[in-house]
Amino acid sequence: MADDWRLIVALDDDESSRELVEWLGEVRLEAGERRPLGERVIVSRDGPRVFLYADTEDRARRVESMVLAKLGHPAAGRVELARWHPAEQRWEDASMPMPQTDEEWEAEHDRLQEREEDESLAAGYGQWEVRVELSSHDETVVFAERLEGEGIPVVRRYTYLLVGAVNEDEARELAERLEAEAPEGARVEVEPGGQMVWEVAPQNPFAVFGGLGT
Repeated sequence: MADDWRLIVALDDDESSRELVEWLGEVRLEAGERRPLGERVIVSRDGPRVFLYADTEDRARRVESMVLAKLGHPAAGRVELARWHPAEQRWEDASMPMPQTDEEWEAEHDRLQEREEDESLAAGYGQWEVRVELSSHDETVVFAERLEGEGIPVVRRYTYLLVGAVNEDEARELAERLEAEAPEGARVEVEPGGQMVWEVAPQNPFAVFGGLGT
C-alpha cells in the first residue's frame, strides 16, 4: 500500500527554488536509475520552498540524495523529510513512527479532534459543517426553527441548511442525529470547512451543494 512522503527543500530565495524546480524538470536518468523512483515524484514550489512528494520512504530518500547532491553544500538549503499521518491529518517528521495498535490510532485521532476544536474556537468558526438539503421550503423553515429553538445555530437558504461543528467527530454525530430527525427525503452530508456557518464575514461566502439545479 502506498504511503505519502514529502521532502521540503527550504532555500534562501525564490530564484534558488525556481532554479531547483527547473533542474528537476530537466533531469534525465538511465532506466536503471529511473526505475527505483517509481512512476512519478510530484514537485511543487511555494516561494523559496520546494516540495517533492513520493509514495515510499525509499523513493523519497533517493530523491533527497539527488537534491543534496545538486545543492552541493548543507548551507545551500535545508532539507526535511516528513510522512503523512492519516489519523492526525498532518505531516510528521519521518522519524515519528506510525501508530501500530488500535490504541495508538485512537490516540492520534483524539489529538486531531482536539486540534480541530482548538482551531475552531480560536478562529471563531467551525472547521466542519453539516449540510442538509430538504424537499421543500416550508419543511426547511420548520426544521431550521426547531434546531434554533434547541440552541443549534443554522444558516438557512431556500431548502438548504448549514450547521457548524468544531471537529469531524462532532459533525458526524450531529449528521446522524439530523438524518434521524429531518423530514423524510432529506439529504445530509458532512464537509470540512464550516466558515459560512460561524464566521460573521466569511472570506468565501459560497457553500456549494453538488448536483443541484433547482
